[in-house]
Amino acid sequence: MSNDKRDAPGKSEIAKFLDKRIYELSHRKSQRDIAREVGFANDNVIAMLKSGRTKVPLDRVVSIAKALETDARELFIMALTQDGNERDRAAFEVIVGEPVSANEKEFIGVLRKVSNGTDPKISVVLRKILRALFGDMGGTKQADDAE
Repeated sequence: MSNDKRDAPGKSEIAKFLDKRIYELSHRKSQRDIAREVGFANDNVIAMLKSGRTKVPLDRVVSIAKALETDARELFIMALTQDGNERDRAAFEVIVGEPVSANEKEFIGVLRKVSNGTDPKISVVLRKILRALFGDMGGTKQADDAE
């Protein structure tokens, strides 16, 4: 069993996450740096958030995620469930959608650039090209071809 304060049983999921992430970044960023990046005038707010004494304001989730170099979607879901709405997590996850990885974001960026933002439909030919590039990585050929 860990004696680490970040594992304290009474802390919310988001408080534990913030505490851990701030610790992971501590070699590069101070809590003061993080507070400034988020736009908090008082550095104490960071300590209050990671201890769970203050709830994460929803309007600051994106700036907190950026400062902590983490996924805003996941942080948002944790912020939504910090008020005891844990049973609503599945609904929140459906609403905010499936997370997109950094690599997927890069693919989307390249697609938008080469298509001049035209949002091209995935054709049978393009699907075959992608399959040739990546192989059958867990998807089923029949399901892909049916689309």
